[in-house]
Amino acid sequence: MAGSNRSRGRQTAAAEGRPSIVIDKEGNWSYNGLPIINRRIVLYFCELLEAAPGGGYQLRTEQEICPVEVQDTPFVVTALWPSCGPEEGFFIKLNDDTVEPLDVKTLVIGAENIPYCAVKQGRFRARFLRAPYYRLAESVQQEGEASFFIELNGTRQYL
Repeated sequence: MAGSNRSRGRQTAAAEGRPSIVIDKEGNWSYNGLPIINRRIVLYFCELLEAAPGGGYQLRTEQEICPVEVQDTPFVVTALWPSCGPEEGFFIKLNDDTVEPLDVKTLVIGAENIPYCAVKQGRFRARFLRAPYYRLAESVQQEGEASFFIELNGTRQYL
């Protein structure tokens, strides 16, 4: 009986045009309310993900387009570490296992003091998970009562 109710709920969501694929605020993917546990599928979906023309997000293949409900951002920062070499900076790892330099100029502090940054050559926004957020916070300095910044290579980037 419970299985048939779940099936009816899935049909209803699809029939109403609501996305059956969801990315939650922690970067976890689900389909019809069930977690997508196959890592290869999640990584493949990350490759297909794009901004939809009317807003929101979608998966696009040669054969079809599937809307995706994104509860906060489609990508999340799962790790952060300082770069090595003459230039100060940070690298970030995203939930699709890609690594890229953090563009500190795109850092913003959102609701509930959660940091966000631009990723994928500026095409997407990413939310910091707790561990990389705390790691980033180690580099934040305070100036006055309410000004915060990160200083890299002699330049202050205010948050």
